[in-house]
Amino acid sequence: MMDTVKTVKVWDFSIRIFHWLLAGLIGFLWWSGTEGEMMDEHVQAGYGVLALISYRLIWGFIGSHHARFVHFIRSPIQTLKAIPDLFSIRSDSHYVGHNPLGGWMVILLLFTLLLQAISGLGTTDDISIDGPLIPYLSEEWASLLGEIHLLVPDFLVALIILHLAAVLFHDAVKRERLIQAMITGVKQSKQDAPESHLPSRRFLIVVATLSLIGWWLLSRFVWF
Repeated sequence: MMDTVKTVKVWDFSIRIFHWLLAGLIGFLWWSGTEGEMMDEHVQAGYGVLALISYRLIWGFIGSHHARFVHFIRSPIQTLKAIPDLFSIRSDSHYVGHNPLGGWMVILLLFTLLLQAISGLGTTDDISIDGPLIPYLSEEWASLLGEIHLLVPDFLVALIILHLAAVLFHDAVKRERLIQAMITGVKQSKQDAPESHLPSRRFLIVVATLSLIGWWLLSRFVWF
């Protein structure tokens, strides 16, 4: 008897918006930082990334089912055991949410972006662009954060390339339709799995709280 293929709601609306907004901001930040163009907008885009990462970290604990860290972060031993199956062309392994390696990649990307965003708050070009923390930092700390802000993008680009390569492999070879799922929010699965619906009340509370904190921080420390 053939397994019945079911349509499962995996990614809620906020996760999909987060993903594509973050991708767009990262692309703009890489271009503007590399070319030295539109640096005022570069700074504002950096605030946007910090806001998105803050949201995702919170949503990883109280968000919809498949967005929660507890549902896709496996132990190192489980992750290592899953590697041969994940990259075997003959294997029919499919995960409703993130697979074990993908889950750890999400965590690594989030914290790399968080490090880059925070280091940007204490970075200066000694000409016209100062991060909001510059007046409160010693020269040593400002220099350290500036070095971090210049070094992290190379590591981040390598992570993104690995991420994209894995997505394309699973999309084209293993037919998991990951890109489509991040657009529509649904995946085809032979497994019985919980669906991820947007918890509207929690979503509004988180967005409202982060908006208030962001407004206070911008009015307190940032002058455009």
